[in-house]
Amino acid sequence: MKNSGMSPRYDRIKNELVKQGIDVAVAISPENVLYFAETYIQTQKSLRDRLAIAILPVDKEPVIIACVIEQHTVEDETWIKDKRYYFEFKESPIAFLVTALKERGLADKKIGIELDYLTAHYYRELMDALPNVQLFSSTDIFSVVRAIKTPDEIKKLQYAAIVTREAYEKSIQETHVGDLESDFAKRIAKKMIDSGCATIEFLVMGTGDRSILVHGLPADAPMLDFTHGRIDVGGLFDNYNSDIARTFTIGKPNPKHVDLFNRMLEAYRTAIGACVIGAPANAPFFAAKKKSEEIGIPFNRVHEGHGLGLSVHEYPMLAPGNTAPLEENMIMCVEHAMHVDGFRYHIEDLIQVTKSGPVVLSEPDNFNPHIQSIV
Repeated sequence: MKNSGMSPRYDRIKNELVKQGIDVAVAISPENVLYFAETYIQTQKSLRDRLAIAILPVDKEPVIIACVIEQHTVEDETWIKDKRYYFEFKESPIAFLVTALKERGLADKKIGIELDYLTAHYYRELMDALPNVQLFSSTDIFSVVRAIKTPDEIKKLQYAAIVTREAYEKSIQETHVGDLESDFAKRIAKKMIDSGCATIEFLVMGTGDRSILVHGLPADAPMLDFTHGRIDVGGLFDNYNSDIARTFTIGKPNPKHVDLFNRMLEAYRTAIGACVIGAPANAPFFAAKKKSEEIGIPFNRVHEGHGLGLSVHEYPMLAPGNTAPLEENMIMCVEHAMHVDGFRYHIEDLIQVTKSGPVVLSEPDNFNPHIQSIV
């Protein structure tokens, strides 16, 4: 609640800090400042030097630091009472951070900060000001807290996923053999934006020989008969991401493409089925690998999916080395892809881990993944 000095998210991060023996967490990335300070400072994404900083101590009053140009936004949104503003090009946000840490007796304590986001310039400034500081990476701590989604977050993520999937499905019905890839992409993007998408974060597509381009952009090239295509698309809805992938045939279906995709679906369904409470996060990966080997299709994945939320790739990563247990209300994109004879096949949906098993949020009523056709 605005200016209340209290936040359930702050309570959760404090509990995690105590477990890790860290005295204070410092959030500086746009996603973590938004999540923990609960204020959206848009320019953080486009102007990395214009830091906003949330200082979250275990047993001291929290502080938020932002550029003075963002003062009205911060005052209107954050629950943090102690708000401080620096004048860009005249004052340094790191100097404000140092002052706040010293005031709270935290300058020589264990400080968790996003070392993967802090630029080298700001890191050197911080170390020069606090030469005896004990810095630890807070990235994993933040990630663990954000991995368990609240009902409101789940509602936003499901809406984003359904809108994205339906935009693709409606657009494919309006698209025909010979249409340009770029025109198909524009139809999808427009439908997403018309349904509340603030920005298209990515829209990668390839048909025919171009399907192998994992992150290729839609081309001004006609979609040819008797081949196939694949698309991976995501947008930002009320600060939360969508991420959906699909494979489709063009014109007369090529039996080879249809057969490979249908067999791939077996591995995909098996991966989804492995998303249960208590299972290791690598269970979907190894389940898909085993099924692929059983049905005779290649398996060359480096992961089988990822968490989704304020970022496109969040914890947990469904990667072979991740043995952490899956927990209730983790929200993940389970995806499977394979390359055969220079072609790529790909599918991805949004999954919720629940007490009754995995729930497909992107298609909750009648989940029936299949290859669709442009005619």
